[in-house]
Amino acid sequence: MNLLEIKQQVMFQTNNDADDLGDFLPHLTDYINEGYDLLVNAWCGDHVSEDSETYTPLKNDKADPQTPAWTHRAITDWATWLVYRNGNAGKQNRGMAYRMSAESFFNTVRGMTNAEKGITKRSDSADSRRFIYNIPL
Repeated sequence: MNLLEIKQQVMFQTNNDADDLGDFLPHLTDYINEGYDLLVNAWCGDHVSEDSETYTPLKNDKADPQTPAWTHRAITDWATWLVYRNGNAGKQNRGMAYRMSAESFFNTVRGMTNAEKGITKRSDSADSRRFIYNIPL
């Protein structure tokens, strides 16, 4: 998903509420980048920043998050929660499902091994895998 598709998904998840569009549209990219930052932190422990070589904030509609496509839904869920969070009590209640979904996904990703994530590092040698918490295997 690119930034435009993520924005469209957030609009769909908020029922295309045109009444609130003027309130949250100026902040939507910030909400999406906040979700992207949480995802990147869960994925690899890094943060989204202007100084990062890999994980820079999403700015234009064609920009893609630098995580696998199957993780992008968590970004939309978090941004949807942030949109609903700023509404009345009814909207906040609707948004809680999206918040719980995103947080659950972040926790799941945080608990995955690099092999499960598909991340391979050349620095992983056979010797470094022989010891877990200084306990020889």
